[in-house]
Amino acid sequence: MKKLLMVTSLLLLPFTASAQLDIQDGYAIQGKIFAVKTAKKYSSVEGCSKIALSKNKVKGFTFESSTQKCTLYKKIRNVEPKKGHVSGTK
Repeated sequence: MKKLLMVTSLLLLPFTASAQLDIQDGYAIQGKIFAVKTAKKYSSVEGCSKIALSKNKVKGFTFESSTQKCTLYKKIRNVEPKKGHVSGTK
């Protein structure tokens, strides 16, 4: 029973630890880019935040509404107000 509890908690730990993003509407991140996603499945705040959460090296994302571009950042230098953007940080 003790081993089962330990295995279960180890399996759930990554999901509980990384399932949080601080989302800010009207802000854009400046920093070191990890990747830029333009595929349809990343063309929403939900899709962009989902891929950001799934990558350990990613510290945040910015989604640009007009171009539907999702930019993932591995280092965040600054978060500044920018109309038409939504950002999330871990």
